[in-house]
Amino acid sequence: MRPLTACGSYVKRWWEALQFYLLNNVLLRCTPYWARQWFMRRVIGFRIGRDTSIAMSCFFTGRNIKIGNNTAINRFCYIDGRGPLYIGNNVNVSHYSIIHTLTHITNSPYFHAQQRPVAIMDHAWIGARAIILPGVTVGEGAVVSAGSVVSRDVPPYTIVAGNPAEVIGQRTRDLRYRTRYFPFFDTDIQ
Repeated sequence: MRPLTACGSYVKRWWEALQFYLLNNVLLRCTPYWARQWFMRRVIGFRIGRDTSIAMSCFFTGRNIKIGNNTAINRFCYIDGRGPLYIGNNVNVSHYSIIHTLTHITNSPYFHAQQRPVAIMDHAWIGARAIILPGVTVGEGAVVSAGSVVSRDVPPYTIVAGNPAEVIGQRTRDLRYRTRYFPFFDTDIQ
């Protein structure tokens, strides 16, 4: 027979898994923004700012997620909050992007996991199918081009592309926009 503490730990993990199952497979598939946001804030415990949109068909794991105001996370993104993840204000995360905060230690004989925080600062733009690896900071106003793999910090107001991502240009520092992206249903129609 299992000790009571092991049983309690099992029940706690089961309950947490059920919450994420409901988020990823029900709420992020067929509910309006307000219902998704309510569940993410009140049940999961994410800190999500005002006028932030999280599209349908994203996948979230881990509770250590803070998202600022006026940020858009588009469809089919994988957002990993098992380690600390900060996404600032007016950030655009394009469809099919992947943000990881957890990795495995390559030479660990036991394949140990390692958490490394990720920060995506204000006005950053993450292009479609970009991959942000653990331990990376994407600087304010930076652009990660579509399909890039970011394994090192991205300086503010730079444009990076490639695998591994390298600086290919500069972005203007005069960014005045406020992201507001709430399309109807699972479309791009606003």
